[in-house]
Amino acid sequence: MGLPARDEAREWVGWTVVDREGTELGAITAVLADEATGRPEWVYVEVEGASAVVPALDADGSGGRVTVAVTRAQVTTAPSVGGARELSTDQEADLYRHYGIESSNAASETLLPAGAAGTGAAAGTGAAAGTGAAAGTEARADTAANTAAAADTVSGSTGRGTVLAAGALAAVAGLGVVRARARRAAVRQPWPRRLWARRPWAPSPPSPADVLAGQVLAVSARTAEGARHLGRTAAPLVVAAAESARHRAVRAGEEVRHLGRAAAPLVVAAAESARHRAVLGAEEARHLGALASQAAVAAMARARS
Repeated sequence: MGLPARDEAREWVGWTVVDREGTELGAITAVLADEATGRPEWVYVEVEGASAVVPALDADGSGGRVTVAVTRAQVTTAPSVGGARELSTDQEADLYRHYGIESSNAASETLLPAGAAGTGAAAGTGAAAGTGAAAGTEARADTAANTAAAADTVSGSTGRGTVLAAGALAAVAGLGVVRARARRAAVRQPWPRRLWARRPWAPSPPSPADVLAGQVLAVSARTAEGARHLGRTAAPLVVAAAESARHRAVRAGEEVRHLGRAAAPLVVAAAESARHRAVLGAEEARHLGALASQAAVAAMARARS
């Protein structure tokens, strides 16, 4: 398909861009044309709040939708050009390299897709022809002016010299218009669309460094919030654990005191029982001693008799 026609791309501003897989990307905010050929080469698309540059090569627009030959992933990762509405040759080379499109400067001082070189060359030839024609007109006008000046000097015919000089000036002015139109980069749109495409009130898209800094700040904020949430969650658990330990210590002390109170009578009774057993043992020993003494006395009496 190549590059779209100028008249066709003129109506694309405000239309929705769809990638080759059918995924919507966003609305077109501007159309950028090649300086030499005047063919629409790039479209600016508003994707996720940022302006992305999408190649118009093989783009097809109808019914308020423009289908491009690239994917959403390629568009979202394309090199950023900021809010500029003009592209340098280096920026175009980076974009073509990113989208995997071969480019050439054979048909234009700036780059054009190699696949559209034939179409671009034809258009460029037409432009060059127009420029050449204008240059020829300018040269002929200069020659005519010189001839008129000479004729005016020789013949004194000031009227004819004035007419020829005015014709030369008109030719030069026409050449300036042709060149100015040839250098116009963007497709001309009605002023409301141009104002909406530029949107001076909207902030410029963030740079990669700004995006990275924002992501770092977001991660730091989430980490701090997680730490605060953990502190708020863990504090009641710590208090509950301390209270439970205190209750267990109190119950252990109560049990020890209860055992002490319960064991004291038993100890006293055991001691009293031991004392009684000792007293009884001593009494039995004395009784046995007395019996032994009596037995000895009786034995001695029997022995004497």
